[in-house]
Amino acid sequence: MIALTIAGFDPSGGAGILRDISVFSSLNLSFRAVPTALTIQTREEVFEKEPIPTEYIRKALGRLQGKIHGVKIGMLSSEEVVKLVVDFLAVRKPDYVVLDPVIRSSSGYPLISKEGLKELKGSLIAYSTFITPNLEEGRILTSEEEPDEIPKKLFLSGARYVVVTGVGGRDDYFYDGEKSSILKGSPIDFSFHGSGCFYSSYLLGRLLLGDSPLLAAKNAKKAVEDSEFF
Repeated sequence: MIALTIAGFDPSGGAGILRDISVFSSLNLSFRAVPTALTIQTREEVFEKEPIPTEYIRKALGRLQGKIHGVKIGMLSSEEVVKLVVDFLAVRKPDYVVLDPVIRSSSGYPLISKEGLKELKGSLIAYSTFITPNLEEGRILTSEEEPDEIPKKLFLSGARYVVVTGVGGRDDYFYDGEKSSILKGSPIDFSFHGSGCFYSSYLLGRLLLGDSPLLAAKNAKKAVEDSEFF
């Protein structure tokens, strides 16, 4: 099984491509990676971001060989990059797509343009097997305040499964289009750097290893709670 991460490069190793690769490796999955942006940051704060040229991203995606079984999508930075990813998914048709809608860093630094966010909502969500926003991201994406309404609206945008993570600092809200489930857990500080990347890449890994969507969400939640990486 080959897992592809399309995300930003965080030199601290806490988030983005390096975090995703570490998770895929822990699950004994083969992996590929295409960076979308470079950040200048510590594990506490993002100071700057530098976009990767869109032509590089287009060529890198186009040269990936063989079957890509699963794709984890993180920071996309701009409208142009979102469109490139949509085109890639439309052609390559991976079995699973997990979209972690990175909007701003935990320290508040904006990581996608307004136009990019609009394109993500308008086209990319419909290609996702799972979308995994935290509560703040879910509210931005849907303009809904209530945690139990956010998954339903994201489902209507085209995602097959939705998990809103870290509600109340501990619970996840899972929705499959018919049934809502509250996945209760231990208190977690979801502002920890890289927790969303860890969760979404682990979720993709569990799907590739044969978990049902609900079981994959439960296992990803437990892995974040048990992780010593943060």
